[in-house]
Amino acid sequence: MRLAAFLLILPFFLQLLGFGATPLGGGLCGEVLRGRDLPFGLQPPGFWLGLVFMLLLAFQLGLGALFLLLPLLEARPSPFFLRLGRGIVFALVLLFLLSRTLGLPLPSPQGWVIASQPVDPLSLLIVGVSALGGLLLRE
Repeated sequence: MRLAAFLLILPFFLQLLGFGATPLGGGLCGEVLRGRDLPFGLQPPGFWLGLVFMLLLAFQLGLGALFLLLPLLEARPSPFFLRLGRGIVFALVLLFLLSRTLGLPLPSPQGWVIASQPVDPLSLLIVGVSALGGLLLRE
């Protein structure tokens, strides 16, 4: 369970590499800081998708911390939280695959558009680590 918790926490901190100008790319949430001087109505579609990914990574971080701290209380994680963790990882992977292949309808200054995002090594690493952490969650 500790390895799964570590793998659920790690993607949040890997995403911090995407906020700098690294050769790995922007990761899942890299578009969020690119248009920080624009009002919300003029944000590009990648901004909104980055916010969704940021929320999913934050939930994943919280669940990973919960799974890491529960042994200190000598308690086992309930099946609900294990299913919730697997669900968040499944949503992250599904959203990544849909946004990188087919594109998703996202708001833009011109209205709703079907936008697809580029694949970069950091986003592949983040999704791979998340998927592995979700696979290791067992009851």
